[in-house]
Amino acid sequence: MEERKEYQEFCCQIKKAVQECFSKEVHIEIHKIVKNNALELDSLVILGEGRPMSPNFYLQTYYEEYRNGASVKMLAKQMKKLYTEAVRRGECMEFDLSYENCAEHIIFRLVSLEKNEMLFCTVPYVPFMDMAVMFYLLVRKDEEGICSIRINHKLQKEWKIDTGDLFALAKDNTKRLFPERICSMYSLMNAIGDSEEGEKLDGKLPQGSVKHIFAGEPFVVTNDSGINGAAVILYPDTLKNVGKILQGDFYLLPSSIHEMLAIPVHAAINEQDLCDMVREVNRTCVAKEEILSSSVYRYDQDTETLKICH
Repeated sequence: MEERKEYQEFCCQIKKAVQECFSKEVHIEIHKIVKNNALELDSLVILGEGRPMSPNFYLQTYYEEYRNGASVKMLAKQMKKLYTEAVRRGECMEFDLSYENCAEHIIFRLVSLEKNEMLFCTVPYVPFMDMAVMFYLLVRKDEEGICSIRINHKLQKEWKIDTGDLFALAKDNTKRLFPERICSMYSLMNAIGDSEEGEKLDGKLPQGSVKHIFAGEPFVVTNDSGINGAAVILYPDTLKNVGKILQGDFYLLPSSIHEMLAIPVHAAINEQDLCDMVREVNRTCVAKEEILSSSVYRYDQDTETLKICH
């Protein structure tokens, strides 16, 4: 209770401090945002005249920095700097949401079916095994990351497009904008060293547990950015390509929404150990909003089918 009160006081202080950084030229608001897997966050937005869009500044993250010693004034200055950079990139201007302008930028992501039930009453989605395909509008993709807008029923209705056509369009766009990347975990780590991306890709399944469960190298299945890369398994040829590389049937382990691991069937000890490992990693290593599934999947190369292992 005491910590909740302190957090609420911090929100009031940071809102006032950010407003003081800009004087009266912007309007500051705080909204509740539902993220992936029903994670609720408080988002501070900065709305300037003629600039009705804003980056989301998630206050729970800034509160942790505050508790670790950062001052409210310093954090407010950080937000102003990030907002100024977003304005420079043109991200805070009103975005043309017409279908004609957006069609080539509609993409999809693969998320947990069970953990996102709250969202499915407001957004179009397609069930896929124990996962779900959700749709987004890609605003920006560059060396600094990606910026996107979740597509809801209101926008879908304005576009006059059904969910099946939305899926077909997103599949083509996502494959074009986020090409697949399939490579061994260890060669990938050697190639990118201690970079932030390397830590993200390697941080979910500890190498010690991996070696205990199966022999040989696991392969990382993701996209070229390593962000929301698990969705590449929906591309027409990705699973066939993995089968060719591994020369046979293989298991898919959902490391997170960002990537999956592919393991040859002949190299694994047994399915139960794989399932246990995925559940343990989800419990101890993966952020709540990045958990994709607790299942293990098996791909049959002859029939070109994917099934859940029980």
